[in-house]
Amino acid sequence: TSGPTFAKAVVSTQSTGARNLFIKSVLITGANRGIGSALVKHFMEQNRLHDVGQTKVIACSRQMNPELIDENVFHIQLDVTDCESVNDAVHSASKIVGHQGLNLLINNAGIMHHGKGSLGCSHDELRKTFDTNVIGVHSVTCKFHSLLKMAAAYHKDVPHSCARAAVLNISSELGSIQNTKSSHTTAYRVSKTALNMITKCTSLDLIKDDIICLAIHPGWVRTELGGPRAPLSADESVSDIIEMINQISVEHNGMFVSKGLVSEPY
Repeated sequence: TSGPTFAKAVVSTQSTGARNLFIKSVLITGANRGIGSALVKHFMEQNRLHDVGQTKVIACSRQMNPELIDENVFHIQLDVTDCESVNDAVHSASKIVGHQGLNLLINNAGIMHHGKGSLGCSHDELRKTFDTNVIGVHSVTCKFHSLLKMAAAYHKDVPHSCARAAVLNISSELGSIQNTKSSHTTAYRVSKTALNMITKCTSLDLIKDDIICLAIHPGWVRTELGGPRAPLSADESVSDIIEMINQISVEHNGMFVSKGLVSEPY
């Protein structure tokens, strides 16, 4: 594979003429493992290689990953299912980003219970999955709205992009109703379908404040959630995600996309 692509040129060439813009701050939930950890490591490496500026990376998770200790990585303990924890995280993040606000929120935290179809899926399993994968995402997005809005206003001369203000929700093709051929992992599938809808609804409200919101399918990834048979490593998935981040513009608001910003069926 080719070398890493860093999140610096973050504007779609079709709509803006390929200006080089810099993401000043990014907050990632579920940052202690899998895709979340790989995203943090990407931005850490970007900061080491770039002398133009340093991205403030806010890594949020229930437990800190010691591999992510870095001078430009700020660790915040966060349980997305706990309202008080989310409020505390907003307070801590506001001190980090200051009056410039938060440019990019990546809602990555998620859970999956393997191997159960619809008839074997308990109410408790559905409830817990929704609490993290849907309600947790909605809670985090709503609570961080003020910091995203602040960033959009502060960077008003920057075109709509991840360098201005954006929310990326990590979804899954398993949430596609049209493509569903199996009931395996029903709770996870249903939660991602709901996440896609809440992403669409949220995008219609956030764009009023010049904030982009979309859902991304990261591919089938070899993580604790994706399992050992998945074809993509976390680093390979993150490389694809960063390519998308580099090209996201207002035309992608409310979409559900995969590698190359290809539209996925709902």
